[in-house]
Formats: sequence, structure tokens, C-alpha cells
Amino acid sequence: MSLLERLRSLFSSPPSPTAGEAAAPPPAPAGGAQAPEPPPVVTRFLQAGEVVVKEGDPGRSMFVVLEGRVAVARKSEGGEPKVVGQLGAGEFFGELALLTGTARTATVVAVEDAVVLELSPSASREAWTDYGVEGDKLERAARERLMADAIRSNPLLATLSPELQAQLGAAFVPVTVPAGETLLTRGKPGDALYLLLRGECEVFHTHEDGRHSPLATLKEGALFGEISLLRSRLATATVRTLTPCTLMKLDREVFEKSFIIQPNLRGALVRLGLERLKQTVKVMAEPNHSSDNNDT
Repeated sequence: MSLLERLRSLFSSPPSPTAGEAAAPPPAPAGGAQAPEPPPVVTRFLQAGEVVVKEGDPGRSMFVVLEGRVAVARKSEGGEPKVVGQLGAGEFFGELALLTGTARTATVVAVEDAVVLELSPSASREAWTDYGVEGDKLERAARERLMADAIRSNPLLATLSPELQAQLGAAFVPVTVPAGETLLTRGKPGDALYLLLRGECEVFHTHEDGRHSPLATLKEGALFGEISLLRSRLATATVRTLTPCTLMKLDREVFEKSFIIQPNLRGALVRLGLERLKQTVKVMAEPNHSSDNNDT
């Protein structure tokens, strides 16, 4: 199930059981311990400087700002938090961690005294919509935030025109993938262009005798799959998730129909692909050498 399909299910599932109706208990996590579910709706009164959520914490609810303003900060490469935006009354946050089931990707702090509403999936659909959290609105916000993350983390996307960025944002499909899943397989056609937003992937070359030569560890902002799409050739490396990952996926059919004719995007992808081909040839010539680049 894609991220957006999961989002839509929040607004298409049956309403919460009424009094006297038994609700089926959620499945217990591995090990048998059942984590307590957050209350359906909680109003939180914040003082200036108070942390609402911390980057890296589990995400099991989302928030709507009722009064005041909050700042959104993410850790930079040096480890220091960097403010990437502010949100005011009527805006919401925390939906991506809730939808993906992954950890919070940002810290949110009250800039001034504020009031926020915390909503969990156990809240009724009416409770969500009463505060302006509607399916189409949440879907648009999720797409916009994911694309903003993509542009911020990938230099190639940052060089494209705002119009092309918007087209890509509408075409990319956000997906979550568990650890250990293969996204591209050496010797098989690639089916999509991928952008890694959260998590890590390993890239390796499999020799005929079964040996693996590691080529790279892909991290946030990595774009891959372009060689298979542009050159209509089989993937020459395998890409597999090392951790649970959130990615933006652009299917081959959509890419060939709408984006392969875009000269700026095509040119940037061709240059990226050629550089990776050179690096892969170099690595294959030195079997014991690993590189930070890959041919996918």
C-alpha cells in the first residue's frame, strides 16, 4: 500500500465504534508487548520553547495548531538543528510519521505560547474533519512536504524550474518499504526512478560466482534507477533497503510519457548516469575496492 493509499484509508474506514460496541484490539507487536494507544483527541497547551515532538521519536499521532506558532527544525549534517519552517493556526504537522510508521523526522517547538490538538488514528473521522483535517487537504500537504524534502536533499531536483518541480511532485508516488527489500535487481529491467527520503539502501554488484561487490550505501537525497529508464537496459547493480525506507517513486510509464522529453531533467539524469557508469567500471576493474557511487 502506498503512502497516499494509507492516508486515504484513514478517511474511508468505518467510523469509530459507538458506546457498547466492541472494537477489535490492534495487533500486538513482536514480543507480545502491547504499546498503549494514544487518546483519540488531546488538547495541549504549550509554553514558548516547549518541545511538541522530537526528531527520532516514534510517530503515532499528528497535530493541528489552534493558536500561536511552532517552529519545525531538522538536524543538519553537522548534527545541529536547523529551522526549516514555521506553522500557525489552522496548519498541521506530524502526518508523515503517522502515515509511514517511521520515526519523527523533525523536532517541533513552540515559538510562543500555543495550543495544539493531538489526533490519533483511533479518533473518529468526524473529529478529524471538525478541525479541518480532510483527506484531500492532508494528501496535498503530504505531497508538498515530501517534494520539499526531496528538493532540499537532492541538488539535481533543486536546479529544476518550479513548474517542473511541481509536475514531478504530482507524479511521484510516496512509498514506504521495510528493511531487506530489493528495489532493483542486477540483470532485470528497472521499473521506476527512485528518490530516497528516509533510511538507507545498499548497492552491490553480484558476480556470476555469487560473490557480492559493495558499491555504495545510499542515504537521504539519493536518486537512482535513472540508467535503466534512460538507456532501456537491464540494471547493472542491485539496490536493497538496509533500514525501513520512505521513497518517492516515479513509474517507468509515467516517466516515459511525461518527463523523458523534458530537456533539463533528461540532461541532468544522463550526466548522473554517465558518472555512475564510469565509477562502476572502475570498481569492477578493482574487485576489492568499494565506491560511494553506483550504477543503477
